[in-house]
Amino acid sequence: MKKIIYILSFSALFLTACNDGFLDKKPLNKLSEEAIFNSDALAESYVNAIYTVLPDPFTEGNVGCISDEGFFRYGGTSTRYIADGSMTPSSIIPQDDGGPAHNTRTTYLNIWNRAYEYIYRMNYFIHYVGEKGSAMNETTKNRLLGEVYFLRAWAYTNLIERYGGVIIVDKPHEDIGAAFDETRKKFDDCVEFIKHDLDLAYDLLPENTTATQGRVHKDCVLALRCRLTLIVASPLFNDPNFPEGNIFRGTYSTQKYEDAYAAAKAICDRADVDGAYALDDTYDGYWEDINSPEIIWGKYFLQSSNQPHKAQLFYALMNFGGGGWESFNPTQAMWLDYEMKNGKKIFEEGSGYDPLHPFKGRDPRFDYSVVYPTKIYKWTDKDGNAREDKLNLYCVYEGCTLDDFDMGKPEPVTSKKSKDLIDLTNTGGSGLLKWYLPDKYISESMIGNVVWPWFRLGEMYLNMAEAAYYCHKEDVCREYLNKVRDRADVMMPHITESGTDLWDRVVNERRIELAYEAFRYFDTRRLKIAPMWENVPFAGMRTLIVSSDKSFSPETSKSDTIYRVAQPADLVNKERNYYWANTEEREGYIAKNNGNDVAFIVNYKWLGKTYTVDYGEAILTISPTQKWFPDAARSIRPKSGELTCTNTPDTKDSSMYPNYLMPIPQPEIDKTQKRVVQNPGY
Repeated sequence: MKKIIYILSFSALFLTACNDGFLDKKPLNKLSEEAIFNSDALAESYVNAIYTVLPDPFTEGNVGCISDEGFFRYGGTSTRYIADGSMTPSSIIPQDDGGPAHNTRTTYLNIWNRAYEYIYRMNYFIHYVGEKGSAMNETTKNRLLGEVYFLRAWAYTNLIERYGGVIIVDKPHEDIGAAFDETRKKFDDCVEFIKHDLDLAYDLLPENTTATQGRVHKDCVLALRCRLTLIVASPLFNDPNFPEGNIFRGTYSTQKYEDAYAAAKAICDRADVDGAYALDDTYDGYWEDINSPEIIWGKYFLQSSNQPHKAQLFYALMNFGGGGWESFNPTQAMWLDYEMKNGKKIFEEGSGYDPLHPFKGRDPRFDYSVVYPTKIYKWTDKDGNAREDKLNLYCVYEGCTLDDFDMGKPEPVTSKKSKDLIDLTNTGGSGLLKWYLPDKYISESMIGNVVWPWFRLGEMYLNMAEAAYYCHKEDVCREYLNKVRDRADVMMPHITESGTDLWDRVVNERRIELAYEAFRYFDTRRLKIAPMWENVPFAGMRTLIVSSDKSFSPETSKSDTIYRVAQPADLVNKERNYYWANTEEREGYIAKNNGNDVAFIVNYKWLGKTYTVDYGEAILTISPTQKWFPDAARSIRPKSGELTCTNTPDTKDSSMYPNYLMPIPQPEIDKTQKRVVQNPGY
């Protein structure tokens, strides 16, 4: 069996937490330095500890819950303050550091202090092992140096994706001296620094065939270069409308498109030419199988009984009486973008969508990713027995029939609620299935997940498609989109569009294939489509069962089912799904959300046409504050019926918007007497 590295959290010797500013670090003492950096085993443990520079996004406060993918009902201090547009330089500070942000229900969006804490330790290792010399075995030393150069590039890539140009620190702080310039570098300068680290790492790292599973290798460098260059080429950072480079974006250049294409081709060729990787035969293979041929680099887990904030992702599935404590509810906006199996969205003519059976006939990735009411799913009990169950995410109205309700009459009183829908006001009515392992027992504090794929081939293929589109290679773009759609158990119809319609396909394929993988938040920003998509309301669904039996039984009672979901507007009130307005009169809903108007009519521009979707019968009360991507004035929300969503990049200057880039934590601004410049809009 191939050796696997399980990256654990180190706290004592190597990574003691520090609440000071990122430059307020103390070096190791002389004894520690000589012991660690001259010992193969201790040096490797030191490097193992810095692998966690970026925690995996597989957390209770999932990154998807700050995008238009999902909603976290208990995310007031971890996700909702970001999703509702109230993020500030002070609100992102964790409670451990004296701020309001939740310590454990976290999205790991604010990584400023954490990243520089780890970069400090990386610089220390590079200096004392790579520059001063070490008694370590030469092969081990070179491999570990390659890993650290990669991890530093990994840290800085994640920093610039969030903040734009950042401070470059490449030496131990005690060697920098008073001449160190505490200022942010231009975005392009940061990119060049990262590329240089990747070059150094590539020369030192082993091939993937000889690397320990979980440790970085040469192909990880290719994959990170692919992701980095795509970020750099994206409209947020490479904007032809605002070509001058600065801290916040790069200088516009078509060469950046070519660089992204070349980087994508390099890693894709490792699969298509060299046969080093392949799409897994099954869509769930890359999270169920640690040996999936699709994984380029992953974080591997040991089953743990101390991971409640991961287990909570699956509470809706556990049938232990959790009372709706699930932490991730897929939104109706996300549901809407899963195509039907024939390749059409539900609002397109000829899609075959049946409003009386809204879950049927979708892209197979929908069934792999989302759990919905009455879905049959497999699970394992604590004794290891394989079980099957039906998810009872529905409400029952007993002693009435559909004919008892006409339009305009109030919603009846719910006489029975599923145990997982105890609190109806802020439960989304569905759950997350992606990442769930049916053959592993989970409890309130235990998960059995085995891997989080940091890089997988599906992403690389989609990166290739996007870069090819930028380079006007539409045939290549379609080829790689269709590779993803040709997965053996997906087999969606081939994409044939061109021009702006093909761009719609590029954006949507990323949305579906990479769903719930911490991409969508960043994609809507780097593609400059956040002002449209991030204002679609948080909306859940509700499944209502109406039965004339006063003692309802799902096995024996006659009943009708009503689905309160987002629907194509031309179907609203035409099918027997809609019998009452949302909560109160629609106009009355405004007061329900702190005076904020919410667009429940959304126009979607898709493949050259505009379609209208009505969210008015979905559940718009799942969150006390609604989604909002603020404009420059931070005060204008879209009015009802005025919101139009398109995949066409916004042409406005991104510096007008505060939420394109993360705010830098206020203490870092204060400690440098504002030499560190804050991002626009904060």
